[in-house]
Amino acid sequence: MSMSTSAAQFLPQLSDALASQVAAAAPWVTGIRIGSNRHIAGIVWRADVVVTSDRALPAQDSYSVAGSDGSLLPGRTARRDPATNLVCLSLDTPAVAVPLRPAMHPSVGSLALAIGAAADGSPTVRLTAIHWVSRGSGTNSGPMGDTILLDLAADLLPEGGPVLDARGDLLGMASTGAQGEALVIPYATINRFLDPLGMARTVPAVQPKRGWLGVALQPINVPPAMRAAAHQTSGRLVVSITPGGPAEHAGLRLGDVLLAIDGESVSGPHGVRDFIRADRIGSTIDIRLIREAAIRKVTLRIAPQPLD
Repeated sequence: MSMSTSAAQFLPQLSDALASQVAAAAPWVTGIRIGSNRHIAGIVWRADVVVTSDRALPAQDSYSVAGSDGSLLPGRTARRDPATNLVCLSLDTPAVAVPLRPAMHPSVGSLALAIGAAADGSPTVRLTAIHWVSRGSGTNSGPMGDTILLDLAADLLPEGGPVLDARGDLLGMASTGAQGEALVIPYATINRFLDPLGMARTVPAVQPKRGWLGVALQPINVPPAMRAAAHQTSGRLVVSITPGGPAEHAGLRLGDVLLAIDGESVSGPHGVRDFIRADRIGSTIDIRLIREAAIRKVTLRIAPQPLD
């Protein structure tokens, strides 16, 4: 039985998007060697800070930490907390690190990527979904009291590694629960654990004035053959995409022609600007566009404008 045209188009796009998210997250993950032919995953929280699972990390004077770039760095324990299953390693030599992007609101049914590490620090991945989110207080609670349970067998969980949402943003750290369930220790919980050491990630003092799409656009006329389907005669051509930005994470491509955002045409002088106000940061927008002579839709989350 042949695959439908829509499936034949969708599956390669999904595969490419997932592979792109893993590649973008590679600098966040590290392999921590804990013995002969044994290692666990960790999260590069800052260039000099690695966070991992307390129960999975044996007590040692020092550890060899393998980065995704092939580097091998010495690390020492800075703090342990069995109650939250968190341990922090301090690196004498800074690792290659990129800014972490915390996920906003975990939703049941959403796809998640549990990122692990090979012994050389290169990333591994398990594709799963968020099985359950509890809104309450507790050891693994985030700012909204979130306890996140993954639809994944505990023996497949890359303990200590980062767990991403479908946009590539960090939900938290993979952790096996007391009943053998696959949990996520939320970003906010990890930040609170690191705060007494002065190692928490801080919010910039200067807040962005507007949102950011990570894409450059220019006006363009819609091809005559597409105008009936597009319901308009002009749009905005994607001429550049910022690596790691919201547009790239959403799957936008060079040559796409944006038609509308949340049903509103982007052809007017303020068509895009109105959707990147500061109060829209973190919100999700639906983009209608032309790609390869077909009308398509993508979803994009507005990020803060990068600060100079």
